[in-house]
Order: sequence, then C-alpha cells, then structure tokens
Amino acid sequence: MIFPHTYKLTGLFSVLLFFSSISSPVIGDTMSDLFSSIDQRLAYMESVALFKAENQLAIEDIERELIVIADAKHMAETEGLSAESVADFFTAQIAVAKAIQYRYRAELLSSPGTDQAVDLNAEIRPALTLLGNRIVVLLAKYLEETNGFSQTHGEQFNRAITSRFVLENEKSILFNALLKAQLK
Repeated sequence: MIFPHTYKLTGLFSVLLFFSSISSPVIGDTMSDLFSSIDQRLAYMESVALFKAENQLAIEDIERELIVIADAKHMAETEGLSAESVADFFTAQIAVAKAIQYRYRAELLSSPGTDQAVDLNAEIRPALTLLGNRIVVLLAKYLEETNGFSQTHGEQFNRAITSRFVLENEKSILFNALLKAQLK
C-alpha cells in the first residue's frame, strides 16, 4: 500500500534534487571538466617531446606557438571571453608544456624508452587543438555560471594536474593565469 505522504516526500525529494543539480554540482562539474581538460592537454607533452626527439626537432617552435595563441584568441572571442586573458593563460600553458618536454627529453637521454612516437601533425596536434577549444568553451561556461575562480579552487586545480613533469610552481603559474581569465 502506498501512503499519501510518500507522494509528498517523493515530490519534495524531486524538487530538492532538481535544485541541487542546477547549483554547485553543475558548476563543480564544469570546473572539474576544465581542470581535467587542462591536465589532458599537458599529458600529451611527453608524446610531443618523443616525436620531436626522434625527428631531431627543437622543442621551442615560436611559429607554432603564435598559431596556438591566435587560435585561442579567436575561440575566446567566439565564446565571449577576453581574448587577452585567454592568450595569457595559453602562454602560461605553452611555457609549462615546453618545460615538460625538456624534462622528458632529459629523461630519454639517460634511459631511452621503447615507445614509438605518435605522429605530431596527424594525431597529436589535432587532439591538442580539440582540447584547446574544449578548454576555452569550458572556461567561458564556468565564468558565465560563476564570478570566476578564487584562491580556494587552487587546491582542486593542483590535484587535477597530474603530469609527473609539472612542478608545483608551474601549477601556480597556470592557476594564476586562470584567475585572471574573464568574460568580455
């Protein structure tokens, strides 16, 4: 037998569930997805370094960096973000990405692995472009939903960045650049 108060409790539970789903968990999910996407993008840097090492390419590629920054700024404009604040974040991300590559290349000198390089142009760069776009979209979504990041989010960011070659001070550089990101 179903009691009438069961419907009231179920209805109340549904309302509470609905409101809880549109508040912080959704925002938290956006932030977690953003942090995860940043980590995923950085995780590709060992593959980038391996390809460059096997093909005798320099780690620093200013021409490519300018393209990445220009693409990020264009995507930022499309998503309603300040292009300059997004460019600053991607500049920080590129600096950390190069540091990861240098550290991995140094490791390869002392203990060469057996991994085969994945093609940079055919596979890695398209994936990095998709992740870069995803980062911009998630950043815009998060900033539209909130008042932006605060220092209290730094610990969660640090936990989300898992690349073994990212130093704590580099995580701070990345997070501080995120703190400055803003809508137009």
